[in-house]
Formats: sequence, C-alpha cells, structure tokens
Amino acid sequence: MEAPSRQPPPLHPAIAPLSYFLGTWRGQGEGAYPTISSFPYGEELHFSHSGKPVIAYTQKTWKLNSGEPMHAENGYWRPKPDGSIEVVIPQSTGLVEVQVKEINRVFRLVDRELSYVVQIANLVGLKPHLKAVLKKL
Repeated sequence: MEAPSRQPPPLHPAIAPLSYFLGTWRGQGEGAYPTISSFPYGEELHFSHSGKPVIAYTQKTWKLNSGEPMHAENGYWRPKPDGSIEVVIPQSTGLVEVQVKEINRVFRLVDRELSYVVQIANLVGLKPHLKAVLKKL
C-alpha cells in the first residue's frame, strides 16, 4: 500500500469562498465579562482542509505576560447552501457549540488582518467577551 500524498488536496468547491482563512494566524486580544476583570491574551488559530466540504479549526490562547496556556478548542466550519456557516466546536471545558444562539462569533478580514468579536449571553443578553486581531503567518 502506498503512503498518502504529501500535496494538499484540491479545495472542495463548498469551501473555496473561505480559502483566505486557510493557514495559521497569530495575534493578541482582550477578554472581559461582567464577573471577571478584563485580560489581554495571545492567540493562534489554524484552519486546514482535507478536500472535503469542511474546514478544520484549532485555536489556542496564552497569557501574554507568562506564556501560560489559557483556552483551547478544535472544531469544524461547514458552509451551508444558504451561505451561512455551521460551526461545531467541542471545548476542553466539556462544552460543545453547535449553532447556538447564546454565543455570537463575528470574523472579518480587512487589510490582510483577521479580527473577531465573541459575545456570550448572561442574564441581560449578549455581552462582549473577546476581541482580537490576528495576522497570517
């Protein structure tokens, strides 16, 4: 049996519009929530594909002053026929996000920088939790 090819497979047409995400992104962000003090963090995101209609996603964050690990998650981004993206993210805390309304993630690519804002629900509705700006490595 032959070893698998080392060349990346061709992009599936369903993920071609999202191909600018592919690769590794690194930067800094700031987190906050009503019950905790705000905090800065470093972050790395990695997006890859296997030729199927899905993008694999990994994320890790660390404390800027010490490099100590903070949060990590893995998952998949699946484009839907209506133009939306279904995001499935199991987290190390035991939570699994699947098209939930209590967490809102908005990603933007502007001038070759990837930025995002994450809002999470509390008793009074969605509130800002995380924001970051990342550059492609």
